[in-house]
Amino acid sequence: MSARFAPADAAVVRITGEDAAAFLQGQCTADLRGVALADALWLNRKGRVLAHTVVAAEADGSFLLLCPHLSADALIAVVTANVIADDVVATDETALWGRYVAWGAAPTLADAKLFPTRRFGVAAWDVLVPAGAAPPGELGGLAEPEAARLAAGVPSVPADCGANEFPQECGLDAWVSHTKGCYLGQEVMARIQSMGSLRRILRRVEGPVSVGLELKTPEGKVAGVVRSAAGDVGLALVSVDLPEGAEVAGVRLGPPATMPAR
Repeated sequence: MSARFAPADAAVVRITGEDAAAFLQGQCTADLRGVALADALWLNRKGRVLAHTVVAAEADGSFLLLCPHLSADALIAVVTANVIADDVVATDETALWGRYVAWGAAPTLADAKLFPTRRFGVAAWDVLVPAGAAPPGELGGLAEPEAARLAAGVPSVPADCGANEFPQECGLDAWVSHTKGCYLGQEVMARIQSMGSLRRILRRVEGPVSVGLELKTPEGKVAGVVRSAAGDVGLALVSVDLPEGAEVAGVRLGPPATMPAR
């Protein structure tokens, strides 16, 4: 099977400065110590999800942040919101790169940066090629990997987990470190881990689903909302009281969503 490619709208931001490593470590949910590549969430003080980025450590000591769902300006605003006296500079490099997602087989490309990702539930790669370079292959759309993501029950930011959700509600525990020490939202993450006090959970669902569909009980109570869908498969944020296998409004609830380890 050959690699297949789709254009991506990911923002690319470079973080530089003497304090870059320490600052990023103290702000996002990923433990960046000793790793070259990590998925990180950026939370507010209440533990809600503001952004997801891929964080790649570069040989010169800088860091590349790839964000699939925010503009560079919005990402920089999130990342640098708590810069006070830190020697940290965030630079928008989006225009310097052609941005793609690849799947199906590992791409073999000269002068490209490849970042493996499991966020589609299958082997895939974020791909950066120098601006102006020819596309890495025949281009399609993201419908195929998106369908694979939903079939595998893999959550996405912000479609399934955004500014009103905790990571744990949506199966994003793999992107949250509980051992790295303090970071923004860490106290809330620790409290959820120790007490397990969640009211909602993201589940894979099957049936006549569409984004925004409210799943109502026969009594008319809203028991959940479909967050993403493709065909008759989707992900819905539902009450934790609803077990796997239950049916609500003709929609069958499946297992909890989960993010595979990188």
